[in-house]
Amino acid sequence: MKKIPIETDLGVLRGRDCIYFSKAEQDEMDNLTFTGDINGALVDKHRNEKDWFPYQLTFRRVLACFSCELDTYENLAGSGCLDGSSFALIEDSAWLRSLPMRSDFDKSQYKHFRLLTYDVVYDIIAVSHQMDIRV
Repeated sequence: MKKIPIETDLGVLRGRDCIYFSKAEQDEMDNLTFTGDINGALVDKHRNEKDWFPYQLTFRRVLACFSCELDTYENLAGSGCLDGSSFALIEDSAWLRSLPMRSDFDKSQYKHFRLLTYDVVYDIIAVSHQMDIRV
C-alpha cells in the first residue's frame, strides 16, 4: 500500500483540522458528494489569503465506502497511517484487491481514495473524483 497525496487547487491538504464537511449525499447514480470547508491555514497554496475555502467533492460510481471515527481508525490501522495528506489515493490497496466485485465490473477502473476529515476517516472505492474549491 502506498499513499499518494492528491493535488487540489489549494495544493496538498494536510492535517486533521484541514477538511471539515457539513453534509454527505449519495445519489441514484452511485455518486457520493461531500460539501464543507477547507482550513486555509493547512494548505500549500493560497495560504492565509482566506480563513476557509468552501468545497464540493464528488466521488463517481462509488462501489464501496467505509467510515470510522478518526482516533478509532488510527488505532485500527496502526500509528502513523494518517500522516501526510488529508486526501490521498491508495495505490496497491489490499481492500480493493480483496473486494469481491460483480463479474460485469472492471476492477481496473476503480481506485481507493482516503479522505481524512476533522472527526471521521472515509475509505472510498470509486471510479473517479472531482473536487471544486471556491478559491
